Amino acid sequence: MLIRRLTYTDAEKGFRLTQQCGWPHRLVDWQLLLTLGEGYAMEHDGQVIGTVMAWRWGEHYASVGVVVVDNAWQGKGIGKQLMQTLMADFPDQQLRLHATQQGAILYDKLGFTARGTLSQYQTPQLALISPPVYSQGIEVRLATSEDRSQVEQLAYRATGMPRPQLYDYLLHKQRIFVLSDSQGEIVGLIGCHRFGRGFSLGPCYIIDSSGLIVLLQAVLSQLTGEFVRLDIDQRQLDEAVLTQWGLQRVDIPQIMVRAGQVPAFTPTAIEVTVMTPALG
Repeated sequence: MLIRRLTYTDAEKGFRLTQQCGWPHRLVDWQLLLTLGEGYAMEHDGQVIGTVMAWRWGEHYASVGVVVVDNAWQGKGIGKQLMQTLMADFPDQQLRLHATQQGAILYDKLGFTARGTLSQYQTPQLALISPPVYSQGIEVRLATSEDRSQVEQLAYRATGMPRPQLYDYLLHKQRIFVLSDSQGEIVGLIGCHRFGRGFSLGPCYIIDSSGLIVLLQAVLSQLTGEFVRLDIDQRQLDEAVLTQWGLQRVDIPQIMVRAGQVPAFTPTAIEVTVMTPALG
């Protein structure tokens, strides 16, 4: 067996693995992951039987995802070998991933610790949702390239991670909706992008959670009939609000972090949803 670096041409091989596992990733989702990140493949007789990837966000942070092993090769330590190889490339960075119950056992042994959970909500066909009623001066609108600096600043205030390549993609190839206050300042944002079976809403950051329902409702009101998914920090929004909109919780992966040598950071905004469990 051979461990080698993933390349863009491995998209179809990764897609085959996630299809086998029943994951929703499309081929184009794999192509995006490979464009933004780096990783390793395990090969046997020329066939890719496992993958792992990471995405660097500045000097100090990275997200880890698509840790996938062919069903026929489960239980042989392949996931562990791939993770150890990847982690050697990130000796000092803080690594974050979202783990299944089974995967959490491995990640715990590799030095990751649980930092709460992420709740995945979805609906195969979103019901008609009325647009919100805005308070005076408040609005939700599509972001433009002129909003770029405010978008990045708000995201950084919530996470401490510079992620310009992610916002390039969302601004130019997908959509970002922003919540602005009466002074025109952006106080909330949410990405709306094609992923898997339909649309995924994230990442979402907001200064004050009191504006969260307005932001979400404004976006959902434009997605009638679509498959919609959110991977959300459940502490930020009551489940009753989501179920009222027809969104049902289908999974609760653990947020796990391998602490690195990172500068002190105190968030001044709230992270509500992630873009995808892999990208964070």
